[in-house]
Amino acid sequence: MRISFYIKIFFAFVIFAILLLGFSSFAFNNFYEFHNEKKEKEHSLNILNYQKDIFNSFIKNYDEKLFLVQNSISKKEKDDEIIEFVTKTLFNDKNILSFVIVGLDSKEKLKIEKKSNETEITQNNRLKSIFTKEYFKDMRILKYNEILHYSSDINNSFIIDFIIRNKNDFYVITIDIKEIFDKINNDFSKKTFMSDIKENSNKDLIFDEENYFIEKIYINEKQFFILAIKNEKNVNNDYIKDYYESIIVIGFCIALFLSLLFSEPIARLNRKIEDENKKLDLSIKQNFLELNENQKIMDNHIMFVRLNKDNLILDTSSAFCYFLGYSKSELIGHNYNILVHKDIKIKEQREIWKKIRVGETFVGEIKGNKKDGEVFWISLFVEGIFENKQLVGYNIICTDITNKKKIEELYVDLNKQVEQYNAIFENVNSGISLIDSDGNFVKLNSTFRKLLGYETKELLRMNCIDIISSDSKKLLKKILTEVKEIGNISNLEKIFVKKDGTFIHLELSLSLLSSDKNHLVFVVNSLEDKRKLQELNQNLEQRINQEVEKSIQKDKLHQQEQIKNAKLTSIGSLAAGIAHEINTPLTYIKGNLELMSYDIMDLPQSEIKERMSYDSEKMKEGLNRIANIVESMREMSQSSKEIKEKTNIYGTLLTSLTMAYNRSRQVCKIYLNEKLFDIDSLNKNEFIFCSKVQKQRIEQVWIIVINNALDELIKIDDYEKRVLNIFLFEEKDEIVVKFKDSAGGIKEDILEDIFEPFVSSKEHSGMGVGLNIAKKIVDEQDGNIKAYNEDNGAVFEIRLKACEEE
Repeated sequence: MRISFYIKIFFAFVIFAILLLGFSSFAFNNFYEFHNEKKEKEHSLNILNYQKDIFNSFIKNYDEKLFLVQNSISKKEKDDEIIEFVTKTLFNDKNILSFVIVGLDSKEKLKIEKKSNETEITQNNRLKSIFTKEYFKDMRILKYNEILHYSSDINNSFIIDFIIRNKNDFYVITIDIKEIFDKINNDFSKKTFMSDIKENSNKDLIFDEENYFIEKIYINEKQFFILAIKNEKNVNNDYIKDYYESIIVIGFCIALFLSLLFSEPIARLNRKIEDENKKLDLSIKQNFLELNENQKIMDNHIMFVRLNKDNLILDTSSAFCYFLGYSKSELIGHNYNILVHKDIKIKEQREIWKKIRVGETFVGEIKGNKKDGEVFWISLFVEGIFENKQLVGYNIICTDITNKKKIEELYVDLNKQVEQYNAIFENVNSGISLIDSDGNFVKLNSTFRKLLGYETKELLRMNCIDIISSDSKKLLKKILTEVKEIGNISNLEKIFVKKDGTFIHLELSLSLLSSDKNHLVFVVNSLEDKRKLQELNQNLEQRINQEVEKSIQKDKLHQQEQIKNAKLTSIGSLAAGIAHEINTPLTYIKGNLELMSYDIMDLPQSEIKERMSYDSEKMKEGLNRIANIVESMREMSQSSKEIKEKTNIYGTLLTSLTMAYNRSRQVCKIYLNEKLFDIDSLNKNEFIFCSKVQKQRIEQVWIIVINNALDELIKIDDYEKRVLNIFLFEEKDEIVVKFKDSAGGIKEDILEDIFEPFVSSKEHSGMGVGLNIAKKIVDEQDGNIKAYNEDNGAVFEIRLKACEEE
């Protein structure tokens, strides 16, 4: 009974184990096939989706590049600039085959192609119209900044045209995408099949969905690529069948044992892992959401900008764009210098980048301009971005400190104003103090303290009633009461008591502060200044009479000058006539003397011939001297032109020295540029120093200065100590003429007023107006004249504007 029971129990367990094992085998086999097929499908679809993402990222990259090219080219006007930019920017990419600018009328404006790794620019006569191309009708309906992708090459479907609409034309970049498909096919464990571009119709598909996993990649609404991975369904069922036949006995024996032994612990462990995975997934999702939220907060509230190593802006935060007034598209691709204020020196910027390139960070302040021109200040934290120890860019975090700078400026201005007010308060001639409503001193200046002889600390412990005489104390108390109602009481003469007990008469004024009704301004003035003013007023009339007398004398002088000028004009006309009359016989004499010289040369050698030759040479020298004097008389006698003309200043000096030669040779030696002046050897073109002046007027200046020097030099007894040096040179676009004598210099008491009328160092002659006239003439010629002493002599320095020689 017990045995049959155990047998039943045994067979029951056997049957249960067989059923369980059979069911398990059947379920496992179906589950294995289903799971394997599902896993295969998920794996294949993941690969296809990832490949699709790679392709879309590839397309997006060239979309962004096309946007960058459009923004940069739209600012360039010349084709040469566009060609240079496109060649350097685009054709470094081996996938870019060509770049074309197409007008709205379908005609090509510019075409650049890559052939054999070199760029070729299509000549204007070879440019075509793309009106017949299929995608032109789609191009025409594009909106501004909208991009179209289209494959129009029937021979190579792996070439795509990227087209963007500009305001007045289209930009077309042709891209070879075969590289990305090769990468997709080679970088994954499963072989991917690709089809050419198809129109949007399923009838052309070469892959059926039953045997292939497929993914369509649209490049536009009509055209797409197909990526396909073969569905591998073959499962090695024979292996599973053999596997079950070999282990069916063992499986039956240990199935029950293992299930009883491990099912519960395994279930508990599995439940624990699942709970942990759920918690981990939840934590990852929360962290991801927090990260996104933090990124949004940072983008909206932190001013951030990223530059490449060439200082071009790669990325910037919305907060920085909002602060500057730009959009991201307006900043990206541009040099950061568009934001830097012109006051920031290039040298300072170079020092910043130099520090960062060696791995240091920079913290500082910089000034810039917003889009609307407003000036701003920001605090910077700049660090370099390094890859493989090579600098590839910069990260910059900014903080707006404009208001801080404005407050600092206001604070500095306020301090300056306070300093100015304190300086005025301390340095006025009046004694000023601030008292409260009871008359106690609160603040006072140094003048107030000096007038009364007290120290500042002593007065601050006193009342204003304490420093006034006893007879006026009651009156002052009454005034302090009344001034609060009246607001102002002034010009009261009162007797004050100084610290040493002496009395002083001061003028008192009281004013109530408009901003503070509890304080009064207490002002005292010394009456000595008032008395001095009265004395000055008394002397004023006398001075006016003296000035009137001077004016009368000047008028008389001007009348004399006019008479003198009239006489000089007459003399000039007479001198011009005499010079003309002398020139005729002088020419006749010079000609006959030349002929006579030839006759003397023909005479036989004798003492008489030598004497005649010597005498003829002396006669020539005399005639040349007469000719030079006549020429100078003729130049000086010419009527003065009121217009300025280009004149050689050296020539005017020679003319003036010639006119003064008769007198000067008896007074002293004259050197011109360290060369002794000789009337017998004049070359007016030896030096050329041109200035635009009135020729006769400037010669008049030289004669005045030369005559003044001669007047002083003649006072020296020793002739050898009399020297007049004239220097003529050019300095910083100015012609400088210096007259330097050895007559002992100008007296110090008249040196500053030497050019004023009626100022003279001559005791017996001259009215002191010559140098005044000379200064007026020099001023009219836009020049400058000054006098000073140097090396025991007087120096008169005249500067005139230089002009180029024609």
